[in-house]
Amino acid sequence: MSTLLLSQSKSLSRPKDAVKVYCQISAMLSVLIVAIILGTLLLQSGPVLSLKDTGLFTTEWNPDTGQYGMVPMVFGSVFVMSIAILIAGPLGLMTAIYISETRSSRLRRFIKSALELLTGIPSIVYGLIGVAYLNVWVADAFDLQSGRIILTAGILLGIMVLPTFLTLAEDAISSVPLKFRENAKSLGLYRHEVFKQVIVPQAKAGIAGAGLLAIGRALGETMAVMLVIGSLDRLPSPLFNPLSSGQTITSKLGREIGESAFGSVHFSALVFMSLILVSITITLTLISQYFLLRKNSRV
Repeated sequence: MSTLLLSQSKSLSRPKDAVKVYCQISAMLSVLIVAIILGTLLLQSGPVLSLKDTGLFTTEWNPDTGQYGMVPMVFGSVFVMSIAILIAGPLGLMTAIYISETRSSRLRRFIKSALELLTGIPSIVYGLIGVAYLNVWVADAFDLQSGRIILTAGILLGIMVLPTFLTLAEDAISSVPLKFRENAKSLGLYRHEVFKQVIVPQAKAGIAGAGLLAIGRALGETMAVMLVIGSLDRLPSPLFNPLSSGQTITSKLGREIGESAFGSVHFSALVFMSLILVSITITLTLISQYFLLRKNSRV
């Protein structure tokens, strides 16, 4: 009898062990792939990093004269991303509060499902809509000759990252245990006081993580931004003027990577920009995971 039980326990443990080994191998492969990507980008960035007077951290980009100033592209990426978050952040947070605190569970699932469908729309479709409609509206609103400006790119990108931020923020708010709400209401707090003094402090780590993940996605969008930003390799004038044309790292890569010869200094400079972008995105992802883990540890 004991022998039979021992054999049954071994047969039951084998699938669990197999799943554990599979998960470990998958995790190691994921880390290895990231390391290979970073190593490849760093290796291909060698030619431009090994040369002097390439002006990597200047504002002039002219491959014909050997100048590869990346400041306009880096600044443009941060500027467009900031506009997108300023649009998607408050709108997504208020919507997340509404569907998590004031609606029935059935209607909440329906609204979330409808909004999450937006994430499946290809970015090129957003870009075409931006070219056909948003460019015109922005140009008319600000009396401009063209709507292909930084503001248009920021608005379009804000719409694109809104479902990501909204979904994760709503999950963070909904994951706050019901007992916190009930205890706060039993003390006589109004609904807005419950949310401000109880729910937000408990969900702020998850909301912060959602914002950082949305920023990471905003930094990586290419086609939609490339179609509406104007793609001029210069800083805005004045510096924080959203009504001027600009350039982001992704739009620069999308336009010029096919024109550069593999192994050339021009190609190396573009790869170095992509290395900067990947490094920023990985950093934001790691920080967001930290906040999400803090949120889960509190639940």
